Amino acid sequence: MGDRVRAARRTILASARDESRGLPFADGVMRAVNQAVGFDGYCLFAVDPVTGLRCAMYAEHGLVVPTERLVFNETVERDFNRYAELIRRPGHAGVLAMHTTPEPPSPRLHEILRPLGYQSELRLALVDDGRYWGALSLFRDDRWQPFSDAEAETAAELVGPLATALRRHQVRRTDSRQATRSAGIVLVGREGRFLTVSQEAQTWLGDLTSEGVIVEDVSRVVHEVARAAAAGRRDALCRARTTDGRWLVISGSRTPVEPVAVTVVVQPADTGQVIPAFAAWSGLSHRESEVLGLATTGLAAKQIARRLGLSVLTVNDHLGSTYRKTGVSGRDELLALMS
Repeated sequence: MGDRVRAARRTILASARDESRGLPFADGVMRAVNQAVGFDGYCLFAVDPVTGLRCAMYAEHGLVVPTERLVFNETVERDFNRYAELIRRPGHAGVLAMHTTPEPPSPRLHEILRPLGYQSELRLALVDDGRYWGALSLFRDDRWQPFSDAEAETAAELVGPLATALRRHQVRRTDSRQATRSAGIVLVGREGRFLTVSQEAQTWLGDLTSEGVIVEDVSRVVHEVARAAAAGRRDALCRARTTDGRWLVISGSRTPVEPVAVTVVVQPADTGQVIPAFAAWSGLSHRESEVLGLATTGLAAKQIARRLGLSVLTVNDHLGSTYRKTGVSGRDELLALMS
């Protein structure tokens, strides 16, 4: 591992501790990536660690393409380096460029990237601790040499720190609190096209955007939930965090009323809905997650111990470990972080 890669890894992990919101976080992380592998544009996203569905996006000079086109390419078209493939591939990295793409031609390269001026793409699936946390795509225009396999190997050295950065940012502490709003609805047709987006849903999606990321970009979150629901998945949902720190749950269900195929609901999440993803992002053990779930209901340590057949000392040890992992000083701060 070279000095530039070591420096990039250190900077990424330092940025992960930054509690800024939106682009400042991503900007710090991506400046570090640029130290190791240069690029012209990027798209970084996080997924709900329980369902694997996209829940947060960060981008600069990304792909200005209708979301339906990107989803179709990722899920239907025959192409190279799909995220699902990279998750299973050793190193979790792949390069897409003219000199690396055998027949048949890549629709993503020829129909999406090149019309936007990009000549090559380097993708990373952010897999760490045996779990998929998100992904990163880097783009280069014709002023650069295309990404090489050697650069893909270099980028693969950043997978662990990038996954850590995304995990920490999803459970960051914020001071902003605003009055809650009602749920929003998105009606999705059989080809994945949005038929109706309520004003409430539009506003919630706006709360997921940041500089460099627009509503069209974050609508990919809704598209992935809708596609999962259309495929019959019972866990067609993701937990997402707004830029001011509020938690949302975005869930989809089949709707057998033409022309609607799926109804997606965007609404504030309750603490019970947040816990599974929060526990995974925070690195909590199964038992720590159980104790956390009971603590959020207001039970005292003695009551939690009785419920789980543990000693009070053990329960307090689990709570103390949870406080350390989440960077809080006590139960009140922890509950505030999850609400």
